[in-house]
Amino acid sequence: MICVSINQESRRLALADMVNAKHFCDIMEVRLDRFGKSPEIGDLMAAKGKKPVIMTCRRPDDGGFWDGTEADRLTILRQCIISKAEYVEIELDAADDIRPFPPSKRVISYTNLKETPPDILEIYDEMKTKRPDVIKLVTLARTPEEAWPLVQILAKAVVPTVVVGLGKPGVMLSVLSQKIGAPWVYAALERGMEAYPGQPTVSDLDAIYRLQDIEKTTKLIGVTGFSDRDQITVAALNALFHAMEMPYRCLPIGVGNMKIFRKIMEACKLNGAVIADEHQASILDMDLELHGLAKETQSADVVIRKNEAWHGVHLACKAWMTALTSLLATRYEGGEPIKGRLIMIAGLNPMALVIARDVQRAGGSAILACRDKKAGQVAAQKIGCRYLALDALYSTMHDVLIVCENAVDQRTGKTELYPSYLKPGMFVMDLTAGVRLTTFLREAQSRTGAIVQPLELALDVLELQAKTLIGKDIPRDLLRAAIPERFLEEV
Repeated sequence: MICVSINQESRRLALADMVNAKHFCDIMEVRLDRFGKSPEIGDLMAAKGKKPVIMTCRRPDDGGFWDGTEADRLTILRQCIISKAEYVEIELDAADDIRPFPPSKRVISYTNLKETPPDILEIYDEMKTKRPDVIKLVTLARTPEEAWPLVQILAKAVVPTVVVGLGKPGVMLSVLSQKIGAPWVYAALERGMEAYPGQPTVSDLDAIYRLQDIEKTTKLIGVTGFSDRDQITVAALNALFHAMEMPYRCLPIGVGNMKIFRKIMEACKLNGAVIADEHQASILDMDLELHGLAKETQSADVVIRKNEAWHGVHLACKAWMTALTSLLATRYEGGEPIKGRLIMIAGLNPMALVIARDVQRAGGSAILACRDKKAGQVAAQKIGCRYLALDALYSTMHDVLIVCENAVDQRTGKTELYPSYLKPGMFVMDLTAGVRLTTFLREAQSRTGAIVQPLELALDVLELQAKTLIGKDIPRDLLRAAIPERFLEEV
Protein backbone atom coordinates (compact mmCIF):
# COMPACT_ATOMS: atom_id res chain seq x y z
CA MET A 1 0.00 0.00 0.00
CA ILE A 2 1.07 3.59 -0.60
CA CYS A 3 0.77 6.10 2.22
CA VAL A 4 0.71 9.84 1.50
CA SER A 5 1.50 12.31 4.28
CA ILE A 6 -0.85 15.26 4.76
CA ASN A 7 1.60 17.88 5.88
CA GLN A 8 -0.22 21.23 6.02
CA GLU A 9 -0.28 24.03 8.58
CA SER A 10 -4.02 24.67 8.43
CA ARG A 11 -7.07 22.43 8.72
CA ARG A 12 -8.53 23.87 5.50
CA LEU A 13 -5.45 23.02 3.42
CA ALA A 14 -5.14 19.63 5.10
CA LEU A 15 -8.73 18.79 4.19
CA ALA A 16 -8.07 19.84 0.57
CA ASP A 17 -4.96 17.62 0.42
CA MET A 18 -6.94 14.71 1.83
CA VAL A 19 -9.51 15.06 -0.95
CA ASN A 20 -6.72 14.99 -3.57
CA ALA A 21 -4.70 12.24 -1.91
CA LYS A 22 -7.61 9.82 -1.69
CA HIS A 23 -7.40 9.28 -5.46
CA PHE A 24 -3.72 8.31 -5.42
CA CYS A 25 -3.03 6.38 -2.23
CA ASP A 26 -4.25 3.50 -0.12
CA ILE A 27 -3.77 5.13 3.26
CA MET A 28 -3.13 8.70 4.52
CA GLU A 29 -0.91 9.97 7.30
CA VAL A 30 -2.22 13.19 8.91
CA ARG A 31 0.49 15.32 10.56
CA LEU A 32 -1.31 16.95 13.50
CA ASP A 33 1.90 18.62 14.72
CA ARG A 34 1.86 20.88 11.66
CA PHE A 35 -1.41 22.62 12.57
CA GLY A 36 -1.19 26.16 13.89
CA LYS A 37 -4.32 25.60 15.98
CA SER A 38 -5.67 22.59 17.86
CA PRO A 39 -6.79 20.05 15.27
CA GLU A 40 -10.46 19.15 14.86
CA ILE A 41 -10.10 15.37 14.88
CA GLY A 42 -13.78 14.85 14.02
CA ASP A 43 -13.53 16.94 10.83
CA LEU A 44 -10.42 15.09 9.72
CA MET A 45 -12.01 11.70 10.35
CA ALA A 46 -15.08 12.73 8.36
CA ALA A 47 -12.95 13.92 5.42
CA LYS A 48 -11.02 10.69 5.03
CA GLY A 49 -13.98 8.83 3.57
CA LYS A 50 -13.28 5.12 3.24
CA LYS A 51 -9.52 5.55 3.24
CA PRO A 52 -7.77 4.53 6.48
CA VAL A 53 -5.65 7.15 8.24
CA ILE A 54 -2.59 7.23 10.44
CA MET A 55 -2.73 10.04 12.98
CA THR A 56 0.63 11.35 14.15
CA CYS A 57 1.80 14.31 16.21
CA ARG A 58 5.60 14.49 16.11
CA ARG A 59 8.08 16.24 18.32
CA PRO A 60 10.98 18.22 16.81
CA ASP A 61 13.47 15.46 17.68
CA ASP A 62 11.34 13.10 15.58
CA GLY A 63 11.22 15.46 12.61
CA GLY A 64 8.00 17.15 13.71
CA PHE A 65 6.84 20.65 14.66
CA TRP A 66 4.98 20.14 17.92
CA ASP A 67 5.73 23.06 20.27
CA GLY A 68 3.28 22.33 23.08
CA THR A 69 3.65 20.23 26.20
CA GLU A 70 4.15 16.47 26.11
CA ALA A 71 0.99 16.01 28.17
CA ASP A 72 -1.09 17.90 25.60
CA ARG A 73 0.47 15.91 22.75
CA LEU A 74 -0.40 12.60 24.39
CA THR A 75 -3.92 13.86 25.00
CA ILE A 76 -4.31 14.53 21.25
CA LEU A 77 -3.09 11.03 20.41
CA ARG A 78 -5.51 9.49 22.91
CA GLN A 79 -8.31 11.52 21.34
CA CYS A 80 -7.39 10.04 17.96
CA ILE A 81 -7.69 6.55 19.42
CA ILE A 82 -11.08 7.34 20.97
CA SER A 83 -12.19 8.75 17.58
CA LYS A 84 -11.34 5.33 16.10
CA ALA A 85 -8.58 6.39 13.76
CA GLU A 86 -7.38 3.23 12.03
CA TYR A 87 -3.79 3.84 13.16
CA VAL A 88 -2.16 6.14 15.71
CA GLU A 89 1.61 6.59 15.70
CA ILE A 90 3.25 6.52 19.13
CA GLU A 91 6.97 6.90 19.77
CA LEU A 92 8.85 4.08 21.44
CA ASP A 93 9.53 6.13 24.60
CA ALA A 94 5.83 7.02 24.88
CA ALA A 95 4.44 3.57 24.13
CA ASP A 96 3.76 2.76 27.78
CA ASP A 97 1.76 5.99 28.20
CA ILE A 98 -0.90 5.10 25.64
CA ARG A 99 -2.36 1.66 26.05
CA PRO A 100 -3.96 -0.38 23.26
CA PHE A 101 -7.61 0.49 22.67
CA PRO A 102 -9.20 -1.33 19.70
CA PRO A 103 -10.26 -0.87 17.01
CA SER A 104 -7.43 1.69 16.64
CA LYS A 105 -4.05 0.10 16.01
CA ARG A 106 -0.84 1.42 17.48
CA VAL A 107 2.16 2.15 15.26
CA ILE A 108 5.17 2.09 17.56
CA SER A 109 7.82 4.28 15.96
CA TYR A 110 11.50 5.10 16.33
CA THR A 111 13.06 8.06 14.50
CA ASN A 112 16.71 9.02 14.18
CA LEU A 113 17.40 11.97 11.91
CA LYS A 114 21.19 11.75 12.25
CA GLU A 115 22.07 8.13 11.49
CA THR A 116 21.07 4.50 11.46
CA PRO A 117 22.44 3.69 14.92
CA PRO A 118 24.69 0.66 15.41
CA ASP A 119 22.21 -0.78 17.92
CA ILE A 120 19.17 -0.52 15.63
CA LEU A 121 18.55 -4.28 15.88
CA GLU A 122 18.41 -4.02 19.69
CA ILE A 123 16.04 -1.03 19.41
CA TYR A 124 13.84 -3.07 17.11
CA ASP A 125 13.75 -5.94 19.61
CA GLU A 126 12.68 -3.51 22.34
CA MET A 127 9.89 -2.18 20.12
CA LYS A 128 8.52 -5.69 19.74
CA THR A 129 7.95 -5.83 23.51
CA LYS A 130 5.51 -2.86 23.40
CA ARG A 131 2.60 -4.84 21.92
CA PRO A 132 2.76 -3.03 18.56
CA ASP A 133 0.31 -3.62 15.74
CA VAL A 134 2.90 -2.10 13.39
CA ILE A 135 6.54 -1.10 13.95
CA LYS A 136 7.92 1.91 12.11
CA LEU A 137 11.63 2.73 11.81
CA VAL A 138 12.78 6.07 10.37
CA THR A 139 16.54 6.60 10.12
CA LEU A 140 19.04 8.43 7.96
CA ALA A 141 20.26 6.02 5.29
CA ARG A 142 22.76 7.79 3.05
CA THR A 143 24.77 4.74 2.04
CA PRO A 144 24.29 0.98 1.57
CA GLU A 145 26.20 0.48 4.82
CA GLU A 146 23.59 2.49 6.72
CA ALA A 147 20.72 0.80 4.89
CA TRP A 148 22.02 -2.74 5.39
CA PRO A 149 20.68 -3.22 8.99
CA LEU A 150 17.27 -2.03 7.78
CA VAL A 151 17.37 -4.57 4.96
CA GLN A 152 18.11 -7.27 7.54
CA ILE A 153 15.16 -6.16 9.67
CA LEU A 154 12.80 -6.19 6.69
CA ALA A 155 13.93 -9.65 5.67
CA LYS A 156 13.30 -11.16 9.11
CA ALA A 157 10.35 -9.11 10.37
CA VAL A 158 7.88 -11.13 12.47
CA VAL A 159 5.77 -8.04 13.29
CA PRO A 160 4.37 -5.89 10.44
CA THR A 161 7.22 -3.43 9.92
CA VAL A 162 7.52 -0.17 7.99
CA VAL A 163 11.03 1.10 7.24
CA VAL A 164 11.75 4.63 6.02
CA GLY A 165 15.28 5.47 4.94
CA LEU A 166 15.76 9.23 4.83
CA GLY A 167 17.71 10.25 1.75
CA LYS A 168 17.74 9.01 -1.83
CA PRO A 169 18.81 5.43 -0.94
CA GLY A 170 15.53 5.15 0.94
CA VAL A 171 13.72 4.32 -2.29
CA MET A 172 15.54 0.97 -2.25
CA LEU A 173 13.85 0.20 1.06
CA SER A 174 10.46 1.18 -0.41
CA VAL A 175 10.85 -1.34 -3.23
CA LEU A 176 12.07 -4.06 -0.86
CA SER A 177 9.21 -3.28 1.54
CA GLN A 178 6.70 -3.82 -1.26
CA LYS A 179 8.31 -7.12 -2.23
CA ILE A 180 8.47 -8.40 1.33
CA GLY A 181 4.88 -7.35 2.04
CA ALA A 182 5.29 -4.46 4.48
CA PRO A 183 2.04 -2.75 5.53
CA TRP A 184 2.75 0.38 3.46
CA VAL A 185 5.42 2.64 1.96
CA TYR A 186 5.48 6.43 2.09
CA ALA A 187 5.34 8.84 -0.84
CA ALA A 188 4.81 12.56 -1.43
CA LEU A 189 1.56 13.57 -3.10
CA GLU A 190 3.47 15.57 -5.71
CA ARG A 191 6.83 17.18 -6.38
CA GLY A 192 7.51 19.99 -3.93
CA MET A 193 5.57 18.30 -1.13
CA GLU A 194 8.27 15.80 -0.09
CA ALA A 195 8.61 15.07 3.63
CA TYR A 196 12.39 14.81 3.16
CA PRO A 197 14.85 15.36 0.26
CA GLY A 198 14.79 12.48 -2.19
CA GLN A 199 11.40 11.12 -1.15
CA PRO A 200 9.64 9.63 -4.20
CA THR A 201 6.26 10.96 -5.24
CA VAL A 202 3.18 8.84 -5.85
CA SER A 203 3.78 9.37 -9.55
CA ASP A 204 7.41 8.17 -9.21
CA LEU A 205 6.34 4.97 -7.45
CA ASP A 206 3.88 4.30 -10.25
CA ALA A 207 5.62 5.46 -13.43
CA ILE A 208 9.28 4.84 -12.53
CA TYR A 209 9.36 2.08 -9.92
CA ARG A 210 6.10 0.26 -10.87
CA LEU A 211 5.56 -0.43 -7.19
CA GLN A 212 2.07 -1.89 -7.61
CA ASP A 213 3.50 -4.60 -9.91
CA ILE A 214 5.94 -5.87 -7.30
CA GLU A 215 5.03 -9.06 -5.47
CA LYS A 216 6.90 -11.57 -3.32
CA THR A 217 7.68 -13.62 -6.43
CA THR A 218 9.02 -10.65 -8.41
CA LYS A 219 12.67 -10.99 -9.44
CA LEU A 220 14.85 -7.93 -8.99
CA ILE A 221 17.42 -6.26 -11.24
CA GLY A 222 19.64 -3.71 -9.50
CA VAL A 223 20.31 -0.22 -10.85
CA THR A 224 23.09 1.54 -8.96
CA GLY A 225 22.71 5.22 -8.18
CA PHE A 226 19.86 7.71 -7.82
CA SER A 227 20.65 10.36 -10.43
CA ASP A 228 18.27 11.39 -13.22
CA ARG A 229 20.09 9.02 -15.56
CA ASP A 230 19.68 6.12 -13.12
CA GLN A 231 15.97 6.88 -12.68
CA ILE A 232 15.59 6.90 -16.46
CA THR A 233 17.19 3.45 -16.59
CA VAL A 234 14.78 2.17 -13.92
CA ALA A 235 11.75 3.65 -15.66
CA ALA A 236 12.69 2.28 -19.09
CA LEU A 237 13.58 -1.22 -17.90
CA ASN A 238 10.47 -1.48 -15.71
CA ALA A 239 8.26 -0.42 -18.63
CA LEU A 240 9.93 -3.05 -20.77
CA PHE A 241 9.45 -5.79 -18.17
CA HIS A 242 5.81 -4.78 -17.73
CA ALA A 243 5.02 -4.70 -21.45
CA MET A 244 6.70 -8.05 -22.08
CA GLU A 245 4.98 -9.58 -19.02
CA MET A 246 8.30 -10.58 -17.49
CA PRO A 247 8.52 -11.15 -13.70
CA TYR A 248 11.32 -8.60 -13.23
CA ARG A 249 11.42 -5.11 -11.72
CA CYS A 250 14.30 -2.79 -10.88
CA LEU A 251 15.75 -2.18 -7.44
CA PRO A 252 17.56 1.18 -7.09
CA ILE A 253 20.61 0.59 -4.96
CA GLY A 254 23.60 2.58 -3.80
CA VAL A 255 27.22 1.48 -3.88
CA GLY A 256 29.60 2.03 -0.99
CA ASN A 257 31.70 -0.66 0.61
CA MET A 258 31.85 -3.42 -1.98
CA LYS A 259 31.48 -6.23 0.58
CA ILE A 260 28.26 -4.69 1.90
CA PHE A 261 27.08 -4.06 -1.65
CA ARG A 262 27.57 -7.71 -2.52
CA LYS A 263 25.76 -8.76 0.67
CA ILE A 264 22.77 -6.62 -0.31
CA MET A 265 22.79 -8.00 -3.85
CA GLU A 266 22.77 -11.56 -2.57
CA ALA A 267 20.30 -10.89 0.26
CA CYS A 268 17.90 -9.36 -2.28
CA LYS A 269 18.60 -12.24 -4.69
CA LEU A 270 19.36 -9.90 -7.56
CA ASN A 271 19.54 -11.54 -10.97
CA GLY A 272 21.74 -8.78 -12.31
CA ALA A 273 22.50 -5.07 -12.09
CA VAL A 274 23.15 -2.03 -14.25
CA ILE A 275 26.20 -0.20 -12.87
CA ALA A 276 26.50 3.61 -12.93
CA ASP A 277 29.60 5.18 -14.50
CA GLU A 278 31.34 6.03 -11.23
CA HIS A 279 31.25 2.43 -9.98
CA GLN A 280 32.19 0.53 -13.13
CA ALA A 281 35.83 0.08 -12.11
CA SER A 282 35.29 -0.59 -8.40
CA ILE A 283 32.62 -3.22 -9.16
CA LEU A 284 35.50 -5.51 -10.15
CA ASP A 285 36.16 -5.97 -6.42
CA MET A 286 33.21 -8.39 -6.50
CA ASP A 287 35.49 -10.92 -8.23
CA LEU A 288 33.55 -10.80 -11.48
CA GLU A 289 34.20 -13.07 -14.41
CA LEU A 290 34.75 -10.49 -17.17
CA HIS A 291 33.71 -10.87 -20.80
CA GLY A 292 34.43 -8.94 -24.02
CA LEU A 293 35.22 -5.24 -23.62
CA ALA A 294 35.03 -5.54 -19.84
CA LYS A 295 38.31 -7.47 -19.92
CA GLU A 296 40.04 -4.76 -21.91
CA THR A 297 38.60 -1.79 -20.02
CA GLN A 298 38.71 -3.48 -16.61
CA SER A 299 35.25 -2.12 -15.89
CA ALA A 300 31.66 -3.35 -16.19
CA ASP A 301 28.34 -1.58 -16.66
CA VAL A 302 26.18 -4.70 -16.41
CA VAL A 303 26.66 -7.66 -14.07
CA ILE A 304 24.65 -10.87 -14.29
CA ARG A 305 24.26 -13.74 -11.85
CA LYS A 306 24.70 -17.06 -13.63
CA ASN A 307 25.77 -20.51 -12.41
CA GLU A 308 26.41 -19.24 -8.89
CA ALA A 309 28.89 -16.63 -10.16
CA TRP A 310 28.79 -12.96 -11.14
CA HIS A 311 29.69 -12.06 -14.74
CA GLY A 312 30.55 -8.56 -15.96
CA VAL A 313 30.26 -6.94 -19.39
CA HIS A 314 30.75 -3.39 -20.70
CA LEU A 315 28.04 -2.38 -23.18
CA ALA A 316 27.87 1.42 -23.05
CA CYS A 317 31.27 1.75 -24.69
CA LYS A 318 30.00 -0.17 -27.69
CA ALA A 319 27.04 2.22 -27.98
CA TRP A 320 29.28 5.29 -27.63
CA MET A 321 31.71 4.11 -30.29
CA THR A 322 28.88 3.11 -32.64
CA ALA A 323 27.35 6.58 -32.26
CA LEU A 324 30.72 8.26 -32.85
CA THR A 325 31.40 6.10 -35.91
CA SER A 326 27.95 6.86 -37.36
CA LEU A 327 28.39 10.59 -36.79
CA LEU A 328 31.79 10.70 -38.48
CA ALA A 329 30.57 8.47 -41.33
CA THR A 330 28.18 11.26 -42.38
CA ARG A 331 31.22 13.15 -43.65
CA TYR A 332 34.07 10.68 -44.05
CA GLU A 333 33.59 7.85 -46.47
CA GLY A 334 35.12 4.42 -46.07
CA GLY A 335 34.81 1.77 -43.44
CA GLU A 336 37.03 3.41 -40.79
CA PRO A 337 35.81 6.99 -40.20
CA ILE A 338 37.57 7.27 -36.81
CA LYS A 339 40.99 6.43 -38.28
CA GLY A 340 43.25 9.47 -38.37
CA ARG A 341 40.81 11.75 -36.53
CA LEU A 342 41.84 13.90 -33.58
CA ILE A 343 39.41 13.11 -30.73
CA MET A 344 39.48 15.52 -27.77
CA ILE A 345 38.19 13.85 -24.59
CA ALA A 346 37.33 16.28 -21.79
CA GLY A 347 37.51 14.72 -18.34
CA LEU A 348 39.36 11.98 -16.54
CA ASN A 349 36.77 9.50 -15.28
CA PRO A 350 36.15 5.85 -16.23
CA MET A 351 34.10 6.94 -19.28
CA ALA A 352 36.99 9.04 -20.59
CA LEU A 353 39.52 6.25 -20.16
CA VAL A 354 37.30 3.67 -21.84
CA ILE A 355 36.67 5.89 -24.87
CA ALA A 356 40.32 6.92 -25.17
CA ARG A 357 41.35 3.27 -25.34
CA ASP A 358 38.77 2.49 -28.01
CA VAL A 359 39.62 5.56 -30.08
CA GLN A 360 43.28 4.52 -30.11
CA ARG A 361 42.30 0.96 -30.99
CA ALA A 362 40.19 2.24 -33.92
CA GLY A 363 43.12 4.17 -35.35
CA GLY A 364 42.16 7.61 -34.06
CA SER A 365 44.30 9.95 -31.99
CA ALA A 366 42.82 10.43 -28.51
CA ILE A 367 43.72 13.51 -26.47
CA LEU A 368 42.88 13.50 -22.75
CA ALA A 369 42.18 17.00 -21.40
CA CYS A 370 41.74 17.49 -17.65
CA ARG A 371 42.78 19.64 -14.68
CA ASP A 372 44.77 16.97 -12.85
CA LYS A 373 48.13 17.07 -14.65
CA LYS A 374 49.77 14.15 -12.89
CA ALA A 375 46.79 11.78 -13.17
CA GLY A 376 46.21 12.84 -16.77
CA GLN A 377 49.80 12.17 -17.78
CA VAL A 378 49.79 8.75 -16.10
CA ALA A 379 46.51 7.77 -17.79
CA ALA A 380 47.66 9.03 -21.20
CA GLN A 381 50.92 7.08 -20.92
CA LYS A 382 49.04 3.85 -20.10
CA ILE A 383 46.67 4.31 -23.01
CA GLY A 384 49.28 5.57 -25.45
CA CYS A 385 47.64 8.89 -26.22
CA ARG A 386 48.30 12.60 -25.59
CA TYR A 387 47.52 14.62 -22.47
CA LEU A 388 46.60 18.32 -22.34
CA ALA A 389 45.71 20.73 -19.58
CA LEU A 390 42.01 21.52 -19.87
CA ASP A 391 42.65 25.19 -20.76
CA ALA A 392 44.78 24.11 -23.74
CA LEU A 393 41.74 22.40 -25.28
CA TYR A 394 40.58 25.66 -26.87
CA SER A 395 43.85 26.24 -28.78
CA THR A 396 44.53 22.66 -29.86
CA MET A 397 43.28 21.36 -33.18
CA HIS A 398 40.77 18.48 -33.03
CA ASP A 399 37.96 17.04 -35.12
CA VAL A 400 35.74 15.78 -32.31
CA LEU A 401 34.98 16.90 -28.76
CA ILE A 402 33.69 14.23 -26.38
CA VAL A 403 32.59 15.61 -23.01
CA CYS A 404 32.97 12.99 -20.29
CA GLU A 405 33.20 15.25 -17.26
CA ASN A 406 31.92 18.81 -17.43
CA ALA A 407 33.29 20.11 -14.14
CA VAL A 408 32.08 23.27 -12.45
CA ASP A 409 34.42 26.18 -11.79
CA GLN A 410 34.38 26.62 -7.99
CA ARG A 411 35.05 30.36 -8.33
CA THR A 412 32.35 31.29 -10.85
CA GLY A 413 29.90 28.41 -10.41
CA LYS A 414 29.80 27.92 -14.18
CA THR A 415 30.76 24.87 -16.20
CA GLU A 416 34.37 24.93 -17.32
CA LEU A 417 33.76 24.14 -20.99
CA TYR A 418 32.80 27.03 -23.23
CA PRO A 419 31.14 26.15 -26.55
CA SER A 420 32.06 29.52 -28.08
CA TYR A 421 35.31 28.05 -29.45
CA LEU A 422 33.49 25.39 -31.51
CA LYS A 423 33.61 25.84 -35.28
CA PRO A 424 31.71 24.44 -38.27
CA GLY A 425 33.03 21.05 -39.24
CA MET A 426 33.63 19.85 -35.66
CA PHE A 427 31.67 17.02 -34.04
CA VAL A 428 30.42 17.00 -30.46
CA MET A 429 29.25 14.22 -28.15
CA ASP A 430 28.33 14.97 -24.51
CA LEU A 431 28.14 11.91 -22.27
CA THR A 432 27.14 14.02 -19.25
CA ALA A 433 23.87 15.15 -20.82
CA GLY A 434 21.61 12.25 -19.82
CA VAL A 435 18.74 12.43 -22.29
CA ARG A 436 18.40 16.21 -22.45
CA LEU A 437 19.62 18.61 -25.09
CA THR A 438 21.56 20.82 -22.70
CA THR A 439 22.48 24.48 -23.15
CA PHE A 440 26.00 23.39 -24.11
CA LEU A 441 24.71 20.97 -26.75
CA ARG A 442 22.19 23.44 -28.17
CA GLU A 443 24.94 25.97 -28.74
CA ALA A 444 27.26 23.27 -30.07
CA GLN A 445 24.57 22.23 -32.53
CA SER A 446 24.07 25.80 -33.73
CA ARG A 447 27.83 26.30 -34.20
CA THR A 448 28.83 22.94 -35.66
CA GLY A 449 25.62 21.36 -36.92
CA ALA A 450 27.00 17.93 -35.92
CA ILE A 451 26.21 16.51 -32.49
CA VAL A 452 25.17 13.14 -31.12
CA GLN A 453 21.62 13.50 -29.83
CA PRO A 454 21.74 12.55 -26.11
CA LEU A 455 18.32 10.87 -26.10
CA GLU A 456 19.27 8.57 -28.96
CA LEU A 457 22.59 7.75 -27.32
CA ALA A 458 20.87 6.93 -24.02
CA LEU A 459 18.43 4.67 -25.86
CA ASP A 460 21.34 2.93 -27.64
CA VAL A 461 22.88 2.08 -24.26
CA LEU A 462 19.58 1.02 -22.70
CA GLU A 463 18.78 -1.19 -25.64
CA LEU A 464 22.06 -3.10 -25.33
CA GLN A 465 21.79 -3.40 -21.55
CA ALA A 466 18.18 -4.61 -21.63
CA LYS A 467 18.90 -7.15 -24.34
CA THR A 468 21.80 -8.54 -22.31
CA LEU A 469 19.73 -8.75 -19.12
CA ILE A 470 16.73 -10.54 -20.64
CA GLY A 471 18.21 -12.20 -23.73
CA LYS A 472 15.62 -10.80 -26.14
CA ASP A 473 15.40 -8.09 -28.78
CA ILE A 474 14.03 -4.86 -27.36
CA PRO A 475 11.29 -2.60 -28.81
CA ARG A 476 13.14 0.74 -28.90
CA ASP A 477 9.90 2.75 -29.06
CA LEU A 478 8.83 1.18 -25.78
CA LEU A 479 12.01 2.37 -24.06
CA ARG A 480 11.58 5.86 -25.49
CA ALA A 481 7.96 6.16 -24.34
CA ALA A 482 8.85 5.05 -20.80
CA ILE A 483 11.10 8.03 -20.04
CA PRO A 484 9.17 10.43 -17.76
CA GLU A 485 8.53 13.77 -19.42
CA ARG A 486 10.35 15.82 -16.78
CA PHE A 487 13.65 14.15 -17.72
CA LEU A 488 13.23 15.29 -21.33
CA GLU A 489 12.83 18.99 -20.56
CA GLU A 490 15.62 21.15 -21.90
CA VAL A 491 17.97 22.77 -19.41
